[in-house]
This record gives sequence, structure tokens and C-alpha cells, in this order.
Amino acid sequence: MTFSRRDFVGAVFASASLKKLGGPFTGDSSTGQRNGQGSWLRHGMIDAGGLHEPYIFIVRRGGQRLDARQISEYEQSEGLIKQLHHQGVEVFHTHLYKGFGMAAEKEGMEDTKHAVAIAHSHGMKADTYIQWSSMMYETFFAEEPNAVNWIERNIAGLPILITYGYQQSFRYMPCFTNQDYIDYLKHIVRYAILEVDTDFIHFDNFNLNAEPDSCHCPRCIDGFRAFLRTKYSPAELRDRFGFENISFVKPPQWNSDDPPDQMEIIYDPAFQEWVDFRCQTMADALQQVSRYAKSLNSEVAVEINPGGIDGENRPWTSAVDHARLLKFTESFWSEEHDAPAFLSDGRLISKIRSYKLARTYSNVLLTYVADDPVGMAEALAFNQTLGFVGSNPLSSVTLSYIDFYRTNRSMYVGSEDVTPVAVFRSYASLTYHNASAQLSAILVEQSLIQSRVPFALIFDEHLRDLTKYSVLVLPNSECLSDEQISLIRSYVENGGGLVVTEQTGLYDNWRRTRVNPGLEGLVKGQPHGLGYQQDVKAHAGNTGSPAWSQVGHGRVAYIPAIQFDGPLPPPEPYFSISNVFWKRPKNWKEIIDAVRWVAQGAIPLSVEGPESLVANITQQNTERRFLVHLVNYNAAKVPFLADLQALVTLPEDKRPRTVTLYLPGTNDADMLAFTNDSHDVRFVVPKLETYGLIAIQC
Repeated sequence: MTFSRRDFVGAVFASASLKKLGGPFTGDSSTGQRNGQGSWLRHGMIDAGGLHEPYIFIVRRGGQRLDARQISEYEQSEGLIKQLHHQGVEVFHTHLYKGFGMAAEKEGMEDTKHAVAIAHSHGMKADTYIQWSSMMYETFFAEEPNAVNWIERNIAGLPILITYGYQQSFRYMPCFTNQDYIDYLKHIVRYAILEVDTDFIHFDNFNLNAEPDSCHCPRCIDGFRAFLRTKYSPAELRDRFGFENISFVKPPQWNSDDPPDQMEIIYDPAFQEWVDFRCQTMADALQQVSRYAKSLNSEVAVEINPGGIDGENRPWTSAVDHARLLKFTESFWSEEHDAPAFLSDGRLISKIRSYKLARTYSNVLLTYVADDPVGMAEALAFNQTLGFVGSNPLSSVTLSYIDFYRTNRSMYVGSEDVTPVAVFRSYASLTYHNASAQLSAILVEQSLIQSRVPFALIFDEHLRDLTKYSVLVLPNSECLSDEQISLIRSYVENGGGLVVTEQTGLYDNWRRTRVNPGLEGLVKGQPHGLGYQQDVKAHAGNTGSPAWSQVGHGRVAYIPAIQFDGPLPPPEPYFSISNVFWKRPKNWKEIIDAVRWVAQGAIPLSVEGPESLVANITQQNTERRFLVHLVNYNAAKVPFLADLQALVTLPEDKRPRTVTLYLPGTNDADMLAFTNDSHDVRFVVPKLETYGLIAIQC
């Protein structure tokens, strides 16, 4: 059946009975549960496609080729889809909705419906792109006149543009406190699931603009005050602000002398709460839309593009708190341009943090790995699948990794990371003082990564159950609540190992200075009243004496300084800790020694090799199998490593039967000789180019 533009939109909206599809979520999404299954994604994914931009957008943004129409048609053609399927691609990625309005995009959306049917006919799944936070107002307002009230407006009342270069001023940011816009998104989701029959929804541009471009519309100002009244009792408001009537509290305001990108520490309570409000608004909107999608088809996978862990203060700059969001997704995108490599100045650049974030929340990370053997090796080692492998045409390198993954898929599906060490990423510490807390976290993580110590990233909620970890690392976790301190004390007294650095616990969760350090009596050697200047000096190289102590049934190590190796790079806007800082600190051995001491033998993996060699260990309980993943980040300069000594400590009830090495580009599996001393399995990896997978079968 052929629809006019008017009929097309009317039919979709009528299917939703033209009513509200759900009110705003008023609970705390940080304690919510994932809404649905999306179980097919547990088997991993190989995703690729053509353009994800519809033809209408290609034309409107300008600069297109004269054959843009023909290219767009080919990118959704059966010929391309069949070719990708033949090359091993399992999920076809394509556009669906860009933000012009459903009537304006009618032609492109119907083309996508046809392309998805073709993909399904070849046994593939479909990944469809939906714009989350961009409204192309020139056409959208023509369709939805009330949408003029759905957009973000700055303090002067002017529309806020999405940050996308100089020549896309036709893109307004929608306001996510407006239920009408969220309902419009739900209509698009309904069409995607019930009409297009999509398997995977990709919400792009999942972020808000950084200050000073935050929304000051009346709805946001009223919503902010309502948020505070819901979050705090009158007595708590007096404790927070000094008064309880917050009827005139407003979002942050700025002037030319005090730009937001130069603010090192956020200690104004209204600023702190505004960050929290913006993050919660995005989480609530996602929860609504994700729950609605799952109500239509629980097997639809939901994915967002909020970025990963790249050193940026994402709650402050983007209204993104991953810990609140990733409970409502099965996957997320990170477009960070941190191509994995080992550089001549000692920096090891990786996306390992983002992969570990994904694993913590049982998500699959999608990022740019196409044509990059180290990138694909990193994905297999830390993502346990390839994810997005690029666009047509796929290179021979990409195809070789697709073949390797598909051949050996059984050793990735259902695997769990073996992570005796947990590194805590404190929301309050990282958000209110990113310049210092993020740098400490990055440097500690670099120490663990380059020493091949397996670890997980955990977030505030995970402190309530630390039973699966032998070691908890608090890297300059300045801001800890009373509850968190109590949980940490209990963990140590019951036998846990704790590594504490710098100013950890000297502030409460509102960044108020404690009279006594929060971990006093637990941590030995931590001085009182360290200030920011002392902290900077510590990063710059001033040393102190580590203190190790037995506490209850556990152990505690305190490291007073994480010393950056070399002169500190100059501050970046919003104090982002970009990859210019990503190198192992001077005192990395001190950090690793502390971790191993408090672990009391619980580190299951040791691999000898250069500092460009990284390792991960996973297990498959049902298969009685442990898997060691090795990645050579310096493969471009040192393409061959030989005779790598490895030791794996197995659980008491496991005994090794075989140790087998698998390498990309070869069809053979090499059986490795090994020795077994008690629970320690020792073996030598004779050769490694970029990636190696070692399976220990028990």
C-alpha cells in the first residue's frame, strides 16, 4: 500500500491511539533493572552496513556528490546486503529516522523497511538508526507546529543548536523534560518495531551540550526545583543550601570572566545538583523509551551513543552518567578517536576502559575497529565479540578477523571476565574534580593494564556487594558518602584487600571537607587536610612513603601519590584527561606491588612481556574452560613477539587437560606443552603477532 505523507504519519500515530504513551518516570533509574531480553545479542554480533544518513540529510547539509542519490540507493540494495552476508556480516546497519519529521522522511523510512525485509530474507538481523537529540526544525516545525515548545533554549531564550560544526545550524536540541517530545520518539520506535520489524535500535547523539549551552526553558527550571523537592526533605534542603525554600534556585549562569570550561572544581551545591538533574533527565527519558520498545518486542536490542570512558567529565559536559543509562540498553557506541597503539613516549592508547564499562553492565560496545588489526584484537580480548566492523567495502584484514571470530565463536559466547581486582569510579569524585580524580583513575588503570593484572570497573552501586572481588582500588576517590565508607570498612574487616591513594575519603559526597579523613583508622599514613595544591604536586612527582597494614581479616595499602611520568600536559577545556595523559606513572611498580600484597595470592594471571603487551582472562563455566587473550599494541613496529612466559592459577576444583593456542590468519590450533604445579599452570606462547587466544581446557 502506498501512503501520502499525511497518511503515513497519521497511520503511525493512530496505531498509538494518539494518546500519551506513558508519563515521566519519577523513580530512581540508578536502581532500575534492564527492561527486556535482547537475548540474541548474547551470542555476539558482527555489524556492518552502508551509509546511516538518509538522502534528505545528505542533501540538506550540502557538499554532496552529484551521484548521491545513486549511492544512497545502493547502500540499501539487495546486492550490498547479499555481499555483506557472504562476507560474514550478521547485522545490517542502516538509517531510519534523522530528525526531519516522519512525513519529511517518509520516502527514506519506507526504503529502510524494504531493506530490512531483504536482510531478514538472508537470515541477517537489522540495526536501524534513530536520531535521539537532534530536531531539523525547518521541516519538523512544519509538521508539528507545537514542537517550537519542545526545544532547548538558553538563558537568553534562544534555541540551542546541536554542536556539529559550523554549517549545521538547522539542528535544534530537543528538551527531554518535555513529555511531548519523548512521546514523539515513542511513535518512531513503534514504527521501527511494528512496521519495519527492526531487531536493533541505535539512538544516535545521546548527549546534551556542555555549559554554557544548557537548557534554561521554564519547564527545565521548574523541573529542576521539583527534582530538588523530591530528592530532599526540607531539613535536607537546609543542610544542602542553607535554606529550604528553593523556589528561586536556578541553573548555573556564566559570564565572560568565568567561563565554564575553566572551572576546575564544582563545589557550588546548585551546580552539583544541576549536573545530577541533567543526568537523571536523560536516564528517565531512556528508561521510558526503552521500556516502551521492550513492551512491543522484548527481543529488540536497544543501543545508545553516549561515548565511553575517554577522560572527559561526561556528567558535566554531556549529561551522561553511564551507570544510570546502561541498565536500559544491551549495547552502546563510543566514537572516541583513541586508536589502539603503543607510542614512542610510553603511552599505551586503548579503549579498554570503555570495554570494561560495557562488560560491567552486560553490554556490547560498538566502536571503530575496521581495518585495524589491533583494534579488532582489542575487541575480541575485551568485548568478546567484534561489534561494528565498518562499511562496504570490508578490507581483507577485517575479513580475516571476521573469519577467525566466526570459526572460534564458541570460546567467546557466554564467557565471563575473571576480575579479582575492582577499580572504583566514584561519580562524585570524578564529576566534581575531574582534573585530579580522573587523572588518578587513568594512571592506576594504566598501571594495571600494562602490568597485565585483570580488573573490573565498578561504580557507586557496586560497593553494596563486593563479595566477588579480592581487591578494591580507590584511586583518589575524594568524595565518599558515610554509607560508602561503612561498606568499605566492612569489606576490609571481612577479609577484602584495599588499595587507597591520595585524598580518598577526605570529602563527603557533596565535596564538603571532613573534619577527620573518612577512612581514618582503616588507612595508615594518610595525612589530614590535603588540599588541591598538594594533590597537584603529588601528581607532578613529589613522593611519600606507602603504608601497608593488616586490618581485621583484610589488608590495606595506602599510596600517597600517583606520579605522572614527565611534566604534566597543560589543562584542556573542561579539564578532560585525554590520551596525552595515558601513560604508566613513575611509581607504577609501587601500585602493582600494593595490589598484589593486599590480594594475598588472588591474582590468577601473570604474563611476562614488554609494556606494550596486554592480557585478559575469561572463563566459561559450562565448558570448564579458561581463556587468556593477548594483544600486542606495538604490532606496527614490533610485529612478532616470541616465547612469552605465562602462568594461570586455576580454582581448587579445576585441573588442566590441554592448553591450545589460536592465532588469526591460521586454520591450525597449536597444542602447547604445560606444567601443572598444584593449581598453577605454566606454559610458553612461542609466537604472537597481534592477537592470540589460549584455551585452557579443564
